[in-house]
Amino acid sequence: MDRGRLHIAAVIAAVTAMLAVAGCDDAPDAAPTVTSPAPADRIPPAFDVTFRWVPGDVVDPSSPEGTFVRAFVESFELANAGQSVDWGYRGFSEAAPSNIAQMIGIYPPAESTEQPGVGTAFFTGLRRTVDGDLTRIVLCRFGYRSIRGADGRWSSATDAPRPVEIDFRRGGAGPVTGVSGTARTPSDDVFGDWYVTRYDFSAVYPTPTPDEQACTSSIPAEVPVREPVEGKQPWPVMAPSPGWSTTQPV
Repeated sequence: MDRGRLHIAAVIAAVTAMLAVAGCDDAPDAAPTVTSPAPADRIPPAFDVTFRWVPGDVVDPSSPEGTFVRAFVESFELANAGQSVDWGYRGFSEAAPSNIAQMIGIYPPAESTEQPGVGTAFFTGLRRTVDGDLTRIVLCRFGYRSIRGADGRWSSATDAPRPVEIDFRRGGAGPVTGVSGTARTPSDDVFGDWYVTRYDFSAVYPTPTPDEQACTSSIPAEVPVREPVEGKQPWPVMAPSPGWSTTQPV
């Protein structure tokens, strides 16, 4: 089975757009701030980005399926930012396609030790298809991010909406359910025995697809819409939702 197409040009274009500067207003827009990460949290040092999942008919974040999907998607974002599968949640490597190290290595992260980033990413379900034990879910990814430049100033902008595709198979022990809390990462393996067969981090094409158009036209109300700006402070991150508990349900 196809393990995923990696659309490098689309990612680079999105990063370039994110770093564009449209003003010099030093005062960031107000937004809910997040508390300091719990001691158990493992976040790449240059990637202070939280994850928020918007509930809907396609993905219920509290269900076993929702736990699996958000654990994999968040793990991929962290592994890509840290350029190592070790940044993924416990069990990520076992739940991922066999070429996962190559997948995360191809994408150039926007952040680095010299140019750290802070922000919040939002995900919501767009559509699903089911064929036996194989499920495909298409998500929409939104977000905003601030990148600190060499001069110490922050370039802040919203991320371009894009589809994310994940194909996975069910089998054996299922993922845990009802996981939520203030932690930014889970303390244990939440994947169960399910595994991903294909993952497309950025399902963007030269000719926009219906999924791309749907994501662009359906930005959730809680996703901030702002003009790019350069200033002395980054845009504040928002608390993770539903987040993770330090002790997982049995």
